[in-house]
Amino acid sequence: MTNSLNIEKLSRQAETLGHNQSSIAKALGVSRETVSQWFKQEKYPRPDKLLKLARLLALSFSDMVIKHPEPNEPVVVFRKKGAHKITPEYVEQAKDMGRVLEALVPYLPFDDLAQPATLRKPVSDYEYVHKAARRIREQIGVQEGDEIHFEKLIDFFGNLHAVLIPVHWGHKDKHENALHIHLPESQTTWIYLNLDCKLHDFKFWMAHELGHVLAPQLQGDDGEDFAEAFAGALLIPRELAETEYSRLSRFGNVGAQVNRVKDIAERLVISPVTVFIEINKFAAYSKQPVLEFDIHGAAANFNKSFKPVSEALFGTKEPLASRYVACAREAFNSPFFEVLKTYLKTHRTQASFVQSTLNIPFIDAQNVYEELCSGAK
Repeated sequence: MTNSLNIEKLSRQAETLGHNQSSIAKALGVSRETVSQWFKQEKYPRPDKLLKLARLLALSFSDMVIKHPEPNEPVVVFRKKGAHKITPEYVEQAKDMGRVLEALVPYLPFDDLAQPATLRKPVSDYEYVHKAARRIREQIGVQEGDEIHFEKLIDFFGNLHAVLIPVHWGHKDKHENALHIHLPESQTTWIYLNLDCKLHDFKFWMAHELGHVLAPQLQGDDGEDFAEAFAGALLIPRELAETEYSRLSRFGNVGAQVNRVKDIAERLVISPVTVFIEINKFAAYSKQPVLEFDIHGAAANFNKSFKPVSEALFGTKEPLASRYVACAREAFNSPFFEVLKTYLKTHRTQASFVQSTLNIPFIDAQNVYEELCSGAK
């Protein structure tokens, strides 16, 4: 257990609000004995019950929980999205998913005698990230200025002991399109790919996650800043940014500039905003005036032309479990469902384990479970 309940604070707040263990048990839909075990530190609440307990007692996660360092605990990374903050409760839920994933590690088809190659001293410096990105482009065989196809990125993840896990998490405001769990002890990384993202955003996010995999020692804001800088440098090399900055600076009107940025974005299957940002990063680096036209309106219209990845793969947002499971291997070269299937059969585990690893509703987990285990008694 990495955390424990702050029993003193919980008890004081419960008394203030007129709650006892029986009323807490009733409100949370658990037994009186379960609540007693929580307050005696004999058991720790599951994430969903912990969240309900916090709401019932009007306490924050930091007020309720005392954190205890755990060697090799899962490292969770979320892609930043504006000023939106990830709650401590959600971080803990993701770490719990990582602890469940630990059980699958022995079944992975990776070399367990060697560590995956990572960057030695990663920093977010402009020169460094472009040098690192250039190295990766060379390794995957992509010339400067050419589009990086999804297949190239997907294949490279496997070399770094990263497991891609396609999921349908919709358009929730919890950063589920960028959940990344690194398990330090096994040096494996588990990356949840939200198939409900638009194609161009999906590619940037994959490049972003690759930055995290290459620099697992960077965490928090340092890790996010590096991954964001690396993704832009990988998709828009400095040479391309330099060429396009020179071209755009010569255009006589904003309309022509906007159209040129959109053309580059369409060719590379990325967002016009990414193109614009990377060109201006070059301008700032080379101490030249940045481009000041507004690209966001054009980008919003541009984005409407892209389908979600799920529709591009399946023609629908709700594929059958058989197509969904097959997609992991066929489209993402991922061993995840084969590994999960082996674990389920070996340990005679039920659909609840599928639900825990994928963070999906139980009915969906049951469908995946039946697809994996039917006829294999």
